[in-house]
This record gives sequence, C-alpha cells and structure tokens, in this order.
Amino acid sequence: MNRMKSEDLDALLAELDIGRGDCVCVHAFVPSLGVVDGGIAAIADAFLRRIGEQGTLIVPTFTASYRRGEIYDVKMSKSFNGTLSEYVRQQPGVVRSLCPLFSMAALGPDARRLMRRPTAHCFGAGSVYQNLFDADVKFVGLGIGWNEGYSFFMHLERIAGIPARREEKFYGRTRLADESIIDDSAVHFVRVESPPWKRDRGRIAGPLIERGAMREARRDGCAHRTFYAGRLATVTLELLTVDPWCMTDRARRLA
Repeated sequence: MNRMKSEDLDALLAELDIGRGDCVCVHAFVPSLGVVDGGIAAIADAFLRRIGEQGTLIVPTFTASYRRGEIYDVKMSKSFNGTLSEYVRQQPGVVRSLCPLFSMAALGPDARRLMRRPTAHCFGAGSVYQNLFDADVKFVGLGIGWNEGYSFFMHLERIAGIPARREEKFYGRTRLADESIIDDSAVHFVRVESPPWKRDRGRIAGPLIERGAMREARRDGCAHRTFYAGRLATVTLELLTVDPWCMTDRARRLA
C-alpha cells in the first residue's frame, strides 16, 4: 500500500480546491489514501489547516437509529460513515445535528447554524442538507464510489420529486446532549422498488465536470472529488427535470 506524506495530502486537497474559509462536507474512504503519515488525525488536521479558523469542517455521521429501533444518542451513537467521520464526531466543540437517520457533525464557526434541524425532513426543504446547499458548501468525496455515498444527491432527488422514491416517516426517541430524552420523528426519502432500478449516478459525471459543478483528482487509481453545491444543484436539477431517472440504470441517453 502506498504511503501518503503530509505534503502529499496537502497537495491533493489543493488540487481539490479546498481553501481558506471554505465550508467542506467530507466523506472519506480512508484506505483510498494509502498509509497516511499521522493517521486519521492527520487527515482531519489537513482539512482544518487548509480551511483555517474561518472555515467549517462537516462530516456525515449517519446512524439509521429509528429504522433500527434504537435510541439516537447525540453524543454516543456511532457513525457508520467511516473512521474519519467517527474521529471528527468526537472532537471537542463539535456540533452534531439531531436527525436520527442522517445526522452530521460540524466543527467551526458556522457549525451551529449549518447543523440546525428546522423540520423532521432528512432531505429537501427544511432539512440540514438544505442548510448546506444554501451555504454553497463543497462536498468532498475521498475514494467514494458514485453509488456508495454522495447522499446529497438524494436531497436533489427529493427537491425534484423523482418517482423512484417516496417519503416515509420513522418514529423513535432521542437522547440529547444534556441527557434528556425526547420523542421525535424523521422523514426519509426511501426507495420505490417498482419498477425495479439501480443507482447509476456516474452517468451524469460528464455534464457536472463540463459545467464546473465537480472536479476530480486521482491518486494510485482512486478517484477523489469535490462538488460545488450551488452549481451541482443547478445542473443536477436540470437533468432530473429532463429525465427523473437520469441517475439510474433506467435513464435515457444523455444528450
């Protein structure tokens, strides 16, 4: 496995256009980076150095707690989004959202504003994802496959109202940071299985790159990507308007 030194990691983040003052939402498959000098902490530190004190680092900390019949514990429920996510979630000063299915955690001056949960919706208007799109964050995927992560696409699919998904509400209990427990709910945008379909998000990579909504860097055969929220929304929603199945195996051929 290849070794990645601190200067190599910094060069990768520069190529991905991560800079001072950015709000970045990072989902990382850490093995795609090889053996990183300093481990997980060094990856988080590299992002924090590049964005500086005015930037905000966000990670997905999904739990699916209510779907599993579990209490969502804001402080203790573990993320299933990987080791970087778990590391950032446990840092002093981090703010975690209250979504019991698709929570996120943020560190930085905009953390509390971005993690505010106005409604029970996981995606679409009134969701934490809408906060991120309104702030024009940069979504960063380190070694994340098109069909394995990038849940922000579900937010755009919800905005577009695609026929492949429908809303479903889940109920449960949440333990807040002060240890009090509340009854709550969450509205997911779940799959509709008929007609059958599979994700094929990579189909829209071309238009995203051509219109400046995404950039990609490759290291040792692994793809790392930055998506610019504003441009991403514009391009993706246009494509979904033309063909609501454009990110599936039922898509029509892109012009």
